[in-house]
Amino acid sequence: MPAPQNDARRAALVKGASKAKIKALVNLNACTGCEVCIAVCPVPDCIEKFGEDPTNWGVYVNYDICIGCMLCAKDCPWDTIRMVPTTAVAGHVSSLDSQLDHNHAAFENPEVVPDHLRDFANKPPVTDPVVVNLFQKQNPQVPGLMSPK
Repeated sequence: MPAPQNDARRAALVKGASKAKIKALVNLNACTGCEVCIAVCPVPDCIEKFGEDPTNWGVYVNYDICIGCMLCAKDCPWDTIRMVPTTAVAGHVSSLDSQLDHNHAAFENPEVVPDHLRDFANKPPVTDPVVVNLFQKQNPQVPGLMSPK
């Protein structure tokens, strides 16, 4: 279980996350809300669930504290999480801002998401070719960033 979150720990996580070369992106259209990613994430409050109704539930990743460890992507039983280059999601607060399309019910009902994240509904879908290509592959890898040492 991750260490409890407090101001000092969060500040350290933000500092560490700022150096991450990759971030986790959840495909909301495929997410079942099973919470496996939340259970394996070593960073408290990095991945959070929203929505209680099965028609609009899902999870999102807080990019300011995502350290790019890849545990969520490796353990997702539905293969809905991809690690994408940090540059592809620059300026985004969470994975809600980085969706490839707006077909999920959360875009019609943004009130299911915390107030400070609701701007995602006004942002256009991500069109970065690297991100789009990663979601079209099975077992993808970000070129150069997730290669073996």
